[in-house]
Amino acid sequence: MSYKDKTKPVAERVEDLLKRMTLEEKAAQLCGDLAFNVITDGKFDYEKVKARFSNGHGRITQFSIVGLSDPLDIVRIGNKLQRFFVEETRLGIPVALQTENLSGYPAAKGTVFPSMLNIACTWEPELAKKMSEIIGEESKAVGCNSAMSPVIDVSRDPRWGRTYETFGEDHYLVSQFGINYVAGMQSKGVSCIAKHFLGYSETQAGLNTATTRLNDRELYEVFATPFEAAAKEAGLGGMMASYSEIDGLPVGANKKIARKLLRETMGFKGMLTSDGGGIAKMHRYFNVAKTYKEAGLIAKKGGLDTEIPIGDAYRQLPDYVRAGELDEALLDESVRRILTIKFDVGLFDHPYVDEEKISEAMTNKDKQVFSEKLALKSITLLKNEGILPISQDKKIAVIGPHGDNLRYPISGYTYPAYLEMSSGSKKSGESKKSGEGGAFDQMFAMFSEEQMSKMDDMKTLLAKVGSSTLQEALAESYEVSYAKGCNIIGDNRENFQEAIGLAQKSDVVIMALGGNCGWINVTGGEGKDRARLDLPGVQQELLEVVKKVGKPVVMVLYGPGVFAIEWAKDHVEGIIQAFMPGPYAGKAIRDIIVGDHSPEGKLPVTIPRSVGQVPCFYNHKVGSGYSSQPDPLSATIFSGGYVDEDDEPLFPFGYGLSYSQFDIKDCEVDNENVSLDDGQIVISCKVKNTGSMKASEVIQLYYYFEDARIVRPNMQLAGFAKVELEAGEEKKVTIELPTALLGFYNEDMEFVVEPGGLRLMLGTSSKDIFYEKTIMLTGEKVMLMGKRKYSSSSKVE
Repeated sequence: MSYKDKTKPVAERVEDLLKRMTLEEKAAQLCGDLAFNVITDGKFDYEKVKARFSNGHGRITQFSIVGLSDPLDIVRIGNKLQRFFVEETRLGIPVALQTENLSGYPAAKGTVFPSMLNIACTWEPELAKKMSEIIGEESKAVGCNSAMSPVIDVSRDPRWGRTYETFGEDHYLVSQFGINYVAGMQSKGVSCIAKHFLGYSETQAGLNTATTRLNDRELYEVFATPFEAAAKEAGLGGMMASYSEIDGLPVGANKKIARKLLRETMGFKGMLTSDGGGIAKMHRYFNVAKTYKEAGLIAKKGGLDTEIPIGDAYRQLPDYVRAGELDEALLDESVRRILTIKFDVGLFDHPYVDEEKISEAMTNKDKQVFSEKLALKSITLLKNEGILPISQDKKIAVIGPHGDNLRYPISGYTYPAYLEMSSGSKKSGESKKSGEGGAFDQMFAMFSEEQMSKMDDMKTLLAKVGSSTLQEALAESYEVSYAKGCNIIGDNRENFQEAIGLAQKSDVVIMALGGNCGWINVTGGEGKDRARLDLPGVQQELLEVVKKVGKPVVMVLYGPGVFAIEWAKDHVEGIIQAFMPGPYAGKAIRDIIVGDHSPEGKLPVTIPRSVGQVPCFYNHKVGSGYSSQPDPLSATIFSGGYVDEDDEPLFPFGYGLSYSQFDIKDCEVDNENVSLDDGQIVISCKVKNTGSMKASEVIQLYYYFEDARIVRPNMQLAGFAKVELEAGEEKKVTIELPTALLGFYNEDMEFVVEPGGLRLMLGTSSKDIFYEKTIMLTGEKVMLMGKRKYSSSSKVE
């Protein structure tokens, strides 16, 4: 049998196996299931598995939850599960074991990292690669070979609760981080499933899973680009279809998106899976199918390859084939994709895990130090009126709900977040005894009492990995007092007076404010969207009453999204944007405040003044958005802009301050006439650190094509380079921009790059442009579909 011969090409092995499969065996490969259907009382349930999976199976979703108690649990159960599929099913096809992996392998002994939004703040995509290599190594060590990450949605609406899971608002920046994340993870034998295809982050009113109103140009040029880039440049194995609908059809059943755009236009060869319960939503939520079973038929015809978390609709697809309502070839196309991934990650040749090697593969001090480094590099300074860094002879009052909490700086879909979920399950009572309860209860009912008791509580876990709160970290360098002041949400003001009293006794006040994420009592997360961008609860009131004391105030702002903090910008002396830096947030922020490290983060999103400015992203179309100018003929009457708000955002995309200063000079473009025939635009400048400490700056390259016959974005990021400089040091930065990266749909919907004027802009943010030069692109227009490029290159010397 060729499919068992590892010397044969993967395509040949796939075809040999496919021709041997029955309808039921094919359908089984397209189905997911959850671990509670293979485990009883913490142990592998052979009889349950034998009864449920006699035809084989595609994947076990959220399998990493099995490892919440101990890595050995997941290894031993995973090996028994694989042994059943390899040795006791007719064809011996191993099962894929999935995990989330967004900010770390999310179970016991996994390294916890900052949020994806924090990683984007570093503007160093290679750090995402190193991070995902670590996550992939730990996942592979416990038997997980499929990761439902990265999230490469382009997030332009800060009301959407999952913004922190993304790399920000710009498709070029998102593409660079996505490419690197996928390359790192897949190099360790873990296939990535990038999400969410397509336009999931651009839903009506910022609401999760709501309708997506995007035209064909934006769908491809903006939202599909990171997915195509990850596929073409990093070999992305799979994508997850968005819940949301586009033009009346859920994405998974939308042939125009899931077949024409994804397969024909983008040329994607990998798997397209549903999101969790996505097919059931087509029936119960969107009402496009009369039954759940029929929703499976619609999804399969539409282009969706697999169903997760449980494939109860796809299990019934053979009924439609036998009835003549579904072509068997539509099953075959999806089975090929699933089998190809399983062969590619080596699952057929190495289905088992060596439990003797677990301890050496999981988290260690070096990995934790790297997580701390990522946190430090992500911290972004938004305002500094000479208050930072703070001299160590000052008395510090730390005030606010984030000042003494270990959990708040950590993302969702991490080990701590799942422990939080397990704690909720423990408190929910009788689900294990009754066999009833919600999805969370069922998930945790599979554990034995001993396993549940071994799961760390939050404080114990984070203490084990060396986490410290902000006030604990600052106490290493300052005389510190702490007052919570208020909760993150709610209207309790009874602790305001304590906060005021501490502020009066201090030299400087650190206000630790913002939001949190998870599933209960949170300000952001999946299905946790916002109608306002103000500080939650009574935090704004707390900030104002403390500021009235008259002491200098530095605000440290945490959370899964951005906040409109115009009052703070006008009144406090310093603002640090922390987002969700992970378990080492306290140490990282302490290093910034004390001046051991100069801030180097840059915003991957635009921060608006108020929710009324939303959508407020930097690369808006000419004639729209905050940088557009009114028609001079009617400017005296129709001046444009808001009558009750400044047009400009509070902080622009790409913005971030340093403790140092930089002199940028000798900007030049190598050639003012560049051929469109595979041309390269080379632009350079010299950067000197004129300050007194080591620091970093990010040189950002933007462009605007002046001669398009359709309305184009006013500026677009096309390259960047982070340059690290000792005090007094100077380096040259060179960015090479291929013309094949400049493609767009013209007026005839041809994806091209055309001759004409190209305005190049170098800046340290999208607002702070220090050099502009228009060059000419020469030659005939070039059709770029299938030949486009996604990355510029940069050199610092």
